[in-house]
Amino acid sequence: MMNLKTAFIVLTLLLFASAVQAKELITIETDEADIDVRVFPAEGNILLLGFACDEGKSKNEERTAKSLAEDGVEVWMPDMLSALMLPKVRSSLAGIPTEMLTALIDQATQTGKQVYLISSGPDTELILRAASEWEAHHKNAKQPLAGAILMFPRLFKNKPEPGKMPEYVDAVGTTKLPIMLLEGERTPNRWGLNTLSQQLQKSGSPVIAEVIPEVRGYFFKRQDANRSEDVVTSQMAGLIKVSLYYLEEQKRNE
Repeated sequence: MMNLKTAFIVLTLLLFASAVQAKELITIETDEADIDVRVFPAEGNILLLGFACDEGKSKNEERTAKSLAEDGVEVWMPDMLSALMLPKVRSSLAGIPTEMLTALIDQATQTGKQVYLISSGPDTELILRAASEWEAHHKNAKQPLAGAILMFPRLFKNKPEPGKMPEYVDAVGTTKLPIMLLEGERTPNRWGLNTLSQQLQKSGSPVIAEVIPEVRGYFFKRQDANRSEDVVTSQMAGLIKVSLYYLEEQKRNE
């Protein structure tokens, strides 16, 4: 007969196995390609759709997604690059059809949950492009997009020149989506937050901008991360939940 200690160990292993198997892999068919999506299901009413463009290799993002799912935030991570057989370079973003992005949003909104978009670096252009196109075709949607989190956005069309107004990619300022901007304190890009915020607001987007103390841009992807960056990386789920809270408060105050 199994004693209490053995039963506890077996139960713990079963629970651990259940947690490990929590991630699901689904395939979403589009006209352009079939997209594999890592899904971290949750029972809450928020779904976070992230355009990682990482060929499925984002380990820190996966840990964050698991933590968010445990707290009731469902996370979808589509593998756009592999679906289109594109290399992980910035120029590949232009090769991702907007129709593929909006198809993913359509699928996410069909869950009935509040859908938020999230991405980082130059991949944030995908969020703005997709949101603008989706809004144009869903003006009377019962379930509109809830908002977007842009982490360390790199949205310059060309390298900025000192003393001149920066020129941004065409997708900037084309959506009404509520936006949360996050930038590291230890990066020169923090000084351009106000200018970027103003450009994003052109079509009516309410924008909140926050600086994360003691970190550089892309801190959660760096091989040379310092102590502060390691700490913030371990708390990414909390940072995202706070951002979602700010966006929800923004909607309530409209």
